[in-house]
Amino acid sequence: MKAITAIIPVAAESPSMRSRRQKALHEICGKSMLEWVFHACEGNIEHRPIVVAGFDARAVETHVGERAHIALQTGTLAQAILSALSGIEQEEGYVLLIHGNLPLLDAGTVGMLVDAAEGEAASRLVYCEEDEETRTCPCYCFEIGRLRSFLQQEATHDAMAEHCIRALRMEGERVVDVYAPAAECLGVRDREDLWQCTCLRQSAINARHMYNGVTFIDPGRAYIDADVTIGEDTVVYPGVFLQGDTRIGCGCTIYDGCRLQDTIVGDGCELASVVAQEAAIEDGTSVGPFVRLRPNAHLGKGCKIGNFVEVKNATLGDGGKVAHLTYVGDADIGKRINIGCGTAFANYDGARKHRTAIGDDVFLGCNTSLVAPVKLGDRAYTAAGSTITKDVPADALGIGRARQANLEGWVSPKRKKEK
Repeated sequence: MKAITAIIPVAAESPSMRSRRQKALHEICGKSMLEWVFHACEGNIEHRPIVVAGFDARAVETHVGERAHIALQTGTLAQAILSALSGIEQEEGYVLLIHGNLPLLDAGTVGMLVDAAEGEAASRLVYCEEDEETRTCPCYCFEIGRLRSFLQQEATHDAMAEHCIRALRMEGERVVDVYAPAAECLGVRDREDLWQCTCLRQSAINARHMYNGVTFIDPGRAYIDADVTIGEDTVVYPGVFLQGDTRIGCGCTIYDGCRLQDTIVGDGCELASVVAQEAAIEDGTSVGPFVRLRPNAHLGKGCKIGNFVEVKNATLGDGGKVAHLTYVGDADIGKRINIGCGTAFANYDGARKHRTAIGDDVFLGCNTSLVAPVKLGDRAYTAAGSTITKDVPADALGIGRARQANLEGWVSPKRKKEK
């Protein structure tokens, strides 16, 4: 059985969080608490959930977008839930009522809650504390007609779900208790709870990757978002952050100091102290240490990117080498190139960005400055220290520097004056 939808109240302003943000929008392993609740409801509801929001409602609405409907809370929470129910056309069926601060709920547990309610007035989640005391988790499944009827009578008194449960039982209706693991019922009240939930989620995520063939040197110090994928035989060192929709191939080594966000890494790559955002790294490429890959950086197969290199909105062909101390921006670069130390792509004229085009097998001498827009043909060279402002044809050497002049005997008279 599936419920019609889920009604998800999110917290009013919470002093215990000491935050100007809506509590349910705080993130755990790359997803907001609200998104984790959505995930628990998926597969158990027929229609989009309804989020009941008062505090920071505009931010909540922006965050959920088309994934949910928004019901504004202007009075009591019970009135807001009744208003949300008025938008549901079905007269029969069941609705979930789940608070938005339960980020550890599992979809299977919610499924059991929905199944248990079938044919009954309601079901609710309960769990046992260490002292074996049974506690209620704010997660329920109500027959929609009974919930409507109760709220129509009690909404002005801000009646809570437990009030409805007691009223149903007093009327002789059957409410089924479904036992859940205590960890799933951990609600976030403050920053310490947020940290505890994050630790539990992170531990589960890392364990899943280890089960799939990933080695963690210290799984307690690797921070992997929920949607990240990692191939087998990859080794992840401590102090690594893999965020968003990052995808790591097989047989890679991700050394400490790496922070990758929405980045694709091929097979057999080595990364050390790399900060990358919306970048792509193909098979067999080594990057780092101390490298920044900005959006739309694309490194081909078998490339070597050394220390203190920044790449932005540029494509580097297979086998390319950028050893150290270089800025590559807005460029289309061919295969097997070598970019010398201190090279800079001057891509910005103060008003617009311009691109540089470089062919295959090109060699750029140390401290070359390429003033875009400029093109270098296949097998072109630039002399060290050159400022290249014109195109360099294939097989040509581009030189753009002043001719050296030596002034004989210049030093001795100067030193005499200094004394």
